[in-house]
Amino acid sequence: MRRIAEVGAAVIGTGFIGTVHVEALRRIGVQVRGVLGSTPERGAARALTLGVPRAYGSLEDLLADATVDVVHVASPNDLHVSQAKAILAAGRHVVCEKPLALTAAGSAELVELAASSGLVNATNFNIRHYPLNQQAREAVAAGTLGEVRLVTGRYFQDWLLLESDWNWRLQPDRGGVLRAVGDIGSHWLDLTTYITGQRIAAVMADLTTFIGTRHEPKGPVETFSSERSSETVNRRITTEDTAAILLRFEDGARGAVTISQISPGRKNSLQYEIDGSAAALAWDSEQPDQAWIGHRDRPNEVLIRNP
Repeated sequence: MRRIAEVGAAVIGTGFIGTVHVEALRRIGVQVRGVLGSTPERGAARALTLGVPRAYGSLEDLLADATVDVVHVASPNDLHVSQAKAILAAGRHVVCEKPLALTAAGSAELVELAASSGLVNATNFNIRHYPLNQQAREAVAAGTLGEVRLVTGRYFQDWLLLESDWNWRLQPDRGGVLRAVGDIGSHWLDLTTYITGQRIAAVMADLTTFIGTRHEPKGPVETFSSERSSETVNRRITTEDTAAILLRFEDGARGAVTISQISPGRKNSLQYEIDGSAAALAWDSEQPDQAWIGHRDRPNEVLIRNP
């Protein structure tokens, strides 16, 4: 088995999340061979900033680099399928940001192709791996909460609160027709199904677009950047700002979650509570090193991560 320091990786996407992938790979000792940006110029500029040795001019250029073993796909959503297919066809392992595709059919195609390839493949649902979420999963599996009956929570952000806030995720042809649900709601849905071990069987949702017109800058925009362009074009928005979703789980539990990208002051607040027949457990991403445990006939508890 190869040591992790011998693994070479490349990252597609030089925006906010692509930069995060580069940092995450470096922290565990993986060699980042290069990055691929939306344009050669943007790729070269980001490679220089990050101290990455190479900026690829194209996906073909990247896949021709024999030192690359795995490719992280952190590009806009509409590119995931074509890029992941090319990576697998070239015999490289792939880590793809969610969503895998803009349609269920596209995702199914990628899953089937990845399974038949014999290569390592993954989607980045990173919130699962917080230590207390691992602890929560173990608690549910051990029956500590009893029968899971109710799963509730929210995922709130505020980075698209203003009419002047713009990002490619607002465009359905690039980000998908489900924006808030696909972008951040998917993390909550994945996390709660992972912890409870129950798949979602049915949903009913109220999706709302409160900001029907936004101002798109004429230049490039980086996710979560505070920079604003003075030249803008008005664009009609059809993707949702908020979602209120009722859930029915396959083993009988019920649930409800609220998703928002327009909640002032909430930078990245994911919360869930799992109510069982014996106890309840709640967690908040803004206080990730502690979990609340609720009881009926004795004092409630706060579980704190051992540093």
